[in-house]
Amino acid sequence: MRLLPAVLIAVVSNLDNLGVGVALGIRGTKVPPIPNLIIAAMTMAGTAAAMTSGRALSRLIDPSTAASLGAVIIIAVGALSLLAALFAGRAPSHAPRVLESESLRRRGNGGKTISYREALVLGVALSLNNIGSGVGAGIAGIPPLATTALAGAFSLLSIGGGSWAGRPLRRLLLGDRAPLASGVALMAVGIAMLSGVL
Repeated sequence: MRLLPAVLIAVVSNLDNLGVGVALGIRGTKVPPIPNLIIAAMTMAGTAAAMTSGRALSRLIDPSTAASLGAVIIIAVGALSLLAALFAGRAPSHAPRVLESESLRRRGNGGKTISYREALVLGVALSLNNIGSGVGAGIAGIPPLATTALAGAFSLLSIGGGSWAGRPLRRLLLGDRAPLASGVALMAVGIAMLSGVL
């Protein structure tokens, strides 16, 4: 049953990745396999580091208290993400700024592909978004290996699939609303954990 929170955390943590993938697709920017792997690797590294820190902290306190604290942290991260989206009108991560970089803004480039350097910058920016939820998940005792692997897998699907689908996905679901959806979903996961549902 502890695998379900890992799946949910991995999915929620990649909503920004999906939004970025969709934005890249709308701009006509292709994401080849290797840059996509770079972004996924950075997402996994950020998740693993955050969860390792969280699990180290969990050893210092009672397991039940640790689980509750982890759930509260996840709720807080979701609430902050939601508030940032509502009042600032943008995601709390630096991904939107990266997308506005000169190299990704250029027009008339005939199907530009994202470079390794751009992929690395995007990967670092997006991995920052996973720190809070990763620490909370680690403290709560959610399996770190499963969560890290799932975060990487969902990142590959989010960036690659979002870029491929492009405009239809933006119309149907996310676009600029990715931070709102991410915040609400994180809060829901944390509340479910706190109440014992997960």
